[in-house]
Parts: sequence; structure tokens; C-alpha cells
Amino acid sequence: MKNAFIILSGGPSTYDPKDPELHDQSWDNFVTAPLLRSNGGTLHAPKTEDVHWLIYEPAYKDRWTSDLASQKSAPTQYGHTVKIKNRHKLNYLDHLKSGAKDRGWKYEGISTAQGFWDYINKLKGTKVSRVWFYGHARDDLWLSLNHRASDHVAVSPDSDAILTSDDIKKLAAFSFVPQKAATHPHKFFGCNTKAFAEKWANAVSVFAEGSSGKVGFEKIHERGGKVRLSAGARWYQYSKASAPRLLHLKAGEEVD
Repeated sequence: MKNAFIILSGGPSTYDPKDPELHDQSWDNFVTAPLLRSNGGTLHAPKTEDVHWLIYEPAYKDRWTSDLASQKSAPTQYGHTVKIKNRHKLNYLDHLKSGAKDRGWKYEGISTAQGFWDYINKLKGTKVSRVWFYGHARDDLWLSLNHRASDHVAVSPDSDAILTSDDIKKLAAFSFVPQKAATHPHKFFGCNTKAFAEKWANAVSVFAEGSSGKVGFEKIHERGGKVRLSAGARWYQYSKASAPRLLHLKAGEEVD
């Protein structure tokens, strides 16, 4: 039985043109990044791994409905739906399922954060070799994003769409390929994932990486799906019973 390489893609908010930080202008940052990396070869699953792609589906269903209704109010976002239809796909999720099939990945839609923990705990006869996360984060991992009605500032999603660091205890270390045998680290591609990565590494005895500040998904098509550090951010690797390693510290550096 092959090991499981799990990619968890959180989702975007519905587009809010009044968001002061312009979050989620594009619907696809957290799903296009791993797809591009697989095309370019930097996301390489060896013969000992199967890729399991978990996607938080409610965010993509809501975003499709919102973008489809925004022909006049947000024509760029509406244009994204036109491109998907021109590819003969029904909606964003249909497009993603097709991408997974083309790569031989196992697609799994989840509707709550609990679905992620359940998925790992229900794997039988296989161990998790690594987990990669793409999405919003602020210490905990967010599977979507909300906007405050009063000023349109981005805020956390509902609690059932948050993977908290406290919930890591729901997992058993024996479900994972141990640190001493691992060939690839776990990676959390999101803003402010440093604290989560540290707790993950200690709890399940693996190498894990995350950012102390913001990471950027802009121009990921030009960078083969790699995110890059924003000003002031640093990228760290953690392991159990070892000091953190600083891997990247300059703004604009790409994170492999």
C-alpha cells in the first residue's frame, strides 16, 4: 500500500470589491498552485505515494454562484465563469475534479474542518507521508474567509471551517511516516502558518514548514505555482526536539 500525500486546499471568499486588502480577486489561488506545481514537476509524488486532494467545497460552490451573478458588478470575476464554461466544465468544482483525474489524484470534497481530521483517521493500511495546505490562515488554518459587513474587512470564517492547532491532538502520530524515515516535509502555504507548523511537527513527529508573516499567491502562473514571501515574512522548518530552521527570509523569495 502506498503512502498518502495529502494536499488540502482551502477556498476563497465570495468576491468583495470593497475589501481594503483585495483578498481573493481570483477564485483559484489555492487550487491552481498545486496543479501548476504538478505540471512543472516541483510537486513530485514518487512511486511510494498516492496524492489525495482534499478540497473545501462550500467555498467554491458559493464563489461560483457569486461570480456567475456578477456580470455587471464584477465583470472580471464573471469572466472566470465564462472561461470555465468554455472548457466544457459545469462549474469550478467540476473543473477541479477533472484536474485531479488528469493527474491520477484521488479527489475528496470536504464540507467542514472536521472532515479533514476524519479523513486522515479513517485511512486504513496506509500512512501519511506529508500534508500540504494551501489557503488563508492566522495561526489556525482557515478553509474560507468572511467579510465584516460594516467595513468589508476580511475576518475569520465560521468555526466549522477552521482547523485549530488544538485539534491536531485528534490525530495519532502512528498515522504518519515518522520524521526519521521521511523524505519530504509537511508544508503549510498560507499567511501566518508558523505556529501551526510548529505544533504539527511536535504532535505527529514530522518535519513541518510555515510562514511567520504573509505569503503572496499573485502571479503564481509565472512562478509555476510557487508562493513567495511578502515583506517581513520568514519561512521556518520545525521538527520535534530540534531548534527551528530559518529557510527563507527575503521578501520576494519563492517557497519551494
